[in-house]
Amino acid sequence: MTRPAGPEAANLARVHPDCREFVAAVEELLERRRAEQQAAPGSPRWRDDAWGPRSWHRTELEDMVYSSYKQMRQGRITRPPRREIVMEIAGYLNCTLHERNHLLLAAQLAPVPPYLTGGRLGELLPVAIGVARQLNIPAMVINRDWSIHYQNDHMLDSFAISPAQLAAIAPEQRNVLHLLFDPALPLWPNLIGNRASWTRMARQTIYAFKMANMLCQFEPWYQALVERLMALPEFEQHWRGVRADTAFDADPSARRLHPAVTIEVALAAERVWLRPLVISAGYFQFDFPLVLAFLPASQDAPVEAGPSA
Repeated sequence: MTRPAGPEAANLARVHPDCREFVAAVEELLERRRAEQQAAPGSPRWRDDAWGPRSWHRTELEDMVYSSYKQMRQGRITRPPRREIVMEIAGYLNCTLHERNHLLLAAQLAPVPPYLTGGRLGELLPVAIGVARQLNIPAMVINRDWSIHYQNDHMLDSFAISPAQLAAIAPEQRNVLHLLFDPALPLWPNLIGNRASWTRMARQTIYAFKMANMLCQFEPWYQALVERLMALPEFEQHWRGVRADTAFDADPSARRLHPAVTIEVALAAERVWLRPLVISAGYFQFDFPLVLAFLPASQDAPVEAGPSA
């Protein structure tokens, strides 16, 4: 990011030296958001608040997240805000991970570890795949965008997907969310027989995706993926209905079934119940890529809850 010049640089002279880099970063992001919104006003990046679209001005920032910002610009505050406040400011500014880390560093705070891509992801994928191969239960390896990088034979058998059907799925469709919502692909028909089970699985998968990517929602890959998924039947309805600001237990689909998360799969001769299990390839490092496996579940567990007294 570039430093302000002209009148804005003169205004920074009033800011305490320990806060100048942070104020400069905030001012540049405010200006950037105004310019981007003017250039593409219809972009999904611009979410409306209860009172309407954001203006990206200092007074709005002060009203919404950091009331002391004016005092900081006037030199009355001598140190940058604490981490929680910087993260709230970054949320207000719709920051990408790179922009968020720039704010954190400008506030003399540690950055958020970047998520794995490229060569580093390529190094760790074989580790996760090796774990999935050793499991005698259905398992697959997924990345942060819910793309499937590997599935073992138990996975294909349990979800009644033949190798020929798997080979026919386009690479961009090998995504857990896409498979759950696309009726033209082989997974959906094997799950939709029990709509309550499918609804809970679909909504909890959306919830997990949102929670895992709270800091990625303004990344280009995230927005492109969600925009593509919006074309699938029922996805938009469930996407907009799933809240990531509260526990999933409050979701209507969770209240209607047993607390154990279970999935009913309709096979040729029977119906089986499976329970998801997340496995990290690292030692207490719950980051992607992850192994998503499935354990047998009791057929008596997922019963409809009766009316409350």
